[in-house]
This record gives sequence, C-alpha cells and structure tokens, in this order.
Amino acid sequence: MKTDFLNDSIWSLLKKNSGPAVVGMLIMALYQIVDGIMVGRRLGAEALAAINILYPVLALIVGLAVMIGTGGSVRIAVQLGRGNTKAANKTLGLVTLAGIGLGIMGALVFGIMKDPILGLLGSSESLNQSAGTYLGIMAPFSAAYILMFILDLAVRNDGKASFATLIMISSAVLNIVLDYVFLFVLDQGIGGAALASGLSQSFGAGIFLFYFGSKNLRGKNGLCFAFPVGRDLGIVSIITNGSSELFTSLALGITTLLFNRQLMNLSGSDGVAAYALIQYILMVTLVIFQGTATGAQPILSQNYGAGKHNRVRETLVALVGLNVVAAVILMTIAWFSFEPVMHLFIPSDPAAYAVARAAVRIILWSVPFMPLGIIGTVFFTSLEKAGTSLFIAAVRSLVLPIMGLLVLPRYLGLTGVWAVPLLVEGITVLVVSALLLRFTVLSQERAILHPVSELEVQIL
Repeated sequence: MKTDFLNDSIWSLLKKNSGPAVVGMLIMALYQIVDGIMVGRRLGAEALAAINILYPVLALIVGLAVMIGTGGSVRIAVQLGRGNTKAANKTLGLVTLAGIGLGIMGALVFGIMKDPILGLLGSSESLNQSAGTYLGIMAPFSAAYILMFILDLAVRNDGKASFATLIMISSAVLNIVLDYVFLFVLDQGIGGAALASGLSQSFGAGIFLFYFGSKNLRGKNGLCFAFPVGRDLGIVSIITNGSSELFTSLALGITTLLFNRQLMNLSGSDGVAAYALIQYILMVTLVIFQGTATGAQPILSQNYGAGKHNRVRETLVALVGLNVVAAVILMTIAWFSFEPVMHLFIPSDPAAYAVARAAVRIILWSVPFMPLGIIGTVFFTSLEKAGTSLFIAAVRSLVLPIMGLLVLPRYLGLTGVWAVPLLVEGITVLVVSALLLRFTVLSQERAILHPVSELEVQIL
C-alpha cells in the first residue's frame, strides 16, 4: 500500500521509513565490519591501517554521492508533497545522470593521480603500497558507489523503503561472500577486498536502475526517470541542499587525515590501526542515528512542502527522543562488549590492543551526544534550509575537530587525541539545541500569526 506521508501518523511513518532505513544501514555497517574482520584476520593490523589511511579519498566519493543524493532527494520529496510528479521525475533523471558523470570523472582522476594522492596522505611506504592497490581496484567502481546512494534515497521517496532495505541487505551479503572468496579462497590480498566492495555496490546500483527503468517501460505512475529538460531543473537547489552533507563528508576526510597524522607521530601504525578499529565499532551507533534521520527525510520534506509545520515539529521531537534513548543503550553495550569484538579483528597484536583499549574508554562517552548533530543537519536539509545545515556541518565536522586536534594533544598527548570527539559532540549539542529552539519558536509564531497559504508554501 502506498505510504501517505501527509496523513498517516508520525510514529507509523517512522516505523515504515526509519525502521527499514536503520535495518538497511545496520546491515551495510555490519558488512563493513565483517569486511574489516576478514581483512584484519587475513592480512593483519597494517592492512586495516592502510584502508583507514585511504579514508580521505573515499570521503570524496561518499561526499559527492551524499550531495547529489540528499539534495535531489529533498527536492523530489518537496515536489511530490506539492503534487508535481513530473518535476520530481526530471529531478530523478538529473541526479542519476550527474551521478554517472561524476563517477566516471572520479575513476579517471583516481587512476591517473594515484601516486600524488597517496603522497598527500602522509603514511609510511608499506602502508602506501597496500593503499595504492586498494585505490587502483576501487576507482573504476566510483559511479556504482555514487548511484547506490542516490537511487536508494529515491526508492525511499517512492514509498518503497522495505524494497530499498532488501537491496542493501542483498548487496551486503554479496560483499561478505565475495570477501571470503577473494581473501581466503583465492588469496587476492587487499585488492580482493576492494574488488568485493566494488562488485557488491555495482549489483545494488544495477537493481535500483532496473527498478526505475522498468517503471518507465511499463508506463507506471509515480516516481520514474524523465529526461531533465526545461529551464527550472533546480540544479542550484540540489547542490545547495546537499552542500552540508558534502561538506560533512569532505570535512570528515580532512579530520581523519589529521587524526592519522597525529597518531602516526604519537604511536605509529598501531595508533592508526586502533583508530580504524574504534571507527568500525562506532559505525554501528552512527548508522542507527543516521538511519532514523534519513528515513524521516521524506516525512519532513513532504509535510514541509505541503505546509504542515505541526507534523514537521512532531517528527523532530520523535526523532530526538528515539535517538537519545538508543544512544544510551548503545554506549552501554559497546562499553562491555569492546574487548571480545577487538579480538575478532586482530587476534594477536598486543600493541594495538593496548592503544585501542585506552582510546575506547574515552571516545565512548561522546556517543550520547552524537544524535543531535546528525538530526540537526538532516532536519534543516530536509526543509531546504541549506545555510543552517551547512553551519552545523562546518562546526561539527571541521571547525571543532581541527581546534581540538591543535590544542588537546599539545597538553594531553595521545589522550588528547581520543578526547577530541567528546569535545566536538558536546559543543555541537549546545549549538544545534539553540538552532532547533529558534526554529520551533519562529515556526509556532508563523503558524499563529500567518496561516500558511498555497503561495507561501511555494515560496518557503
């Protein structure tokens, strides 16, 4: 049955949309964790460090996908909320073509500039060799990575959240199977891990392309591909609405590079491997927060497009409440399960164990503060308030981490590096709380003094 974003209860919509989004992203996170476990057990801690060294490069691909996917998804949802399906179809066609084009460009750049890129990452010669192999094999799949994200969000806006989740799960299972085959059966090394990821993303992207393409061939109603022609394609709107997500991804790449450099100076590759291991653990918590927010995006955008601001505020309150409770539970679980999980990745590396054990006891305290920064960014993006969303992203993803890395390690050494996430998330809570409170007060005043007309909906 078609999801009615404008009339179904908010809790029912969150269950239908955020539930599958969380499950799908959890599965994707778990396959990445399994990927890390297989790489660590088969190739050792240095291979984990090599993949983590490459994160700034991977962040560029992710950032482009998130920018186009999120910006396009918001515009599609707002257009659907206004009943303009034709415009939504053109937007889908536009972002799909843009994703393919950027993916091809990325593959060419990474292939041609591989050695200079590795030189900028500042790792050791042995890490660069492994990272170069991984990057060289991953580069041709850049378009698949981008399309997977773009089309997943489009399918969710089409009211098919469960189908999107099924494809994500299928891609994850395929990745795990291919990991085992390439690493343990065929002994392909770190390049095998890259190939497994690329092929699984290509599978998922191909299914999503078939889903929308088949709707075109059958002449079905609803969201489908349309060639982007006309004067008002909303290119600026798409880029603007996705700018905060692009900035977040690129900033995370920059800060990961800075973290890695600090850790290489203070504790060598053991510190980088420990940091990679902790990121795998935190991935589970982060995707739950991101999944609930991403699943709520069509609810927020379509109700905002229809001028139903009370439902927008109700969705926000539900999101915050759900994620804060989840954060406390997840922190408790991670606190008591980290030791056995750590041994799954690297069964015999006492030096990396010692660094990771000290780090996790500090970093985990940042988990209860994480949800609000993620929700704030997605919330304002969903309402096409790109400036506010970009401000939150800049503060959380770049300004505060750089300040923390410049100051805390100088006085606290390695402990200062691990304390940076706690500083960042704590201050972000204060910033986002102030912005959300201001938005809530202003929207309530607008609803009381100036009831929303159809013209205002078009302008907002």
